[in-house]
Amino acid sequence: MNEKMKCFNMHGHTYLCTVKFKFDSVESIGYAIDFKEVKRVGLQWIDDILDHGMILNPKDEEVIKATKATNSKLYLMSLNGEEEYCNPSAENISKEIFMAMEVLFLNYPGLEIYEVELFETPNCAVSCFSDSMSTRERINWSESKKAEIVKYREDKGIIEYDDRK
Repeated sequence: MNEKMKCFNMHGHTYLCTVKFKFDSVESIGYAIDFKEVKRVGLQWIDDILDHGMILNPKDEEVIKATKATNSKLYLMSLNGEEEYCNPSAENISKEIFMAMEVLFLNYPGLEIYEVELFETPNCAVSCFSDSMSTRERINWSESKKAEIVKYREDKGIIEYDDRK
């Protein structure tokens, strides 16, 4: 909203998202987390919640109404609160993904989300780190999204991939 150049037009992107973890130890099997678990929980959340959906500014009422009328997938940005202005820029989307990943992988000891890199196009990307979000953005996002992501995480559970356990 309120972009006066090319991005004013209704459009979408083919995003590429890279989630990078850091860890302080590895399991005896040799890894901090099995990549199958990253795909099953984190990447599946992106697919279930964001992929092929409308990611919108909560103030974009007409487009929200049209999206709901067609029963299309809808994700409202929440960095400034559920009802406040927040455009779905690559920077803002990467922040929301980063915080979602923090919640989704909270129960994996020694594992920490390090970076979310979001490519809007093949040659335009942003990197989001833990300190990329303000305290206010974290609070707003948490109040709006955290409970549903905790539920998603609980529904997924944790799978043990080491057959010795």
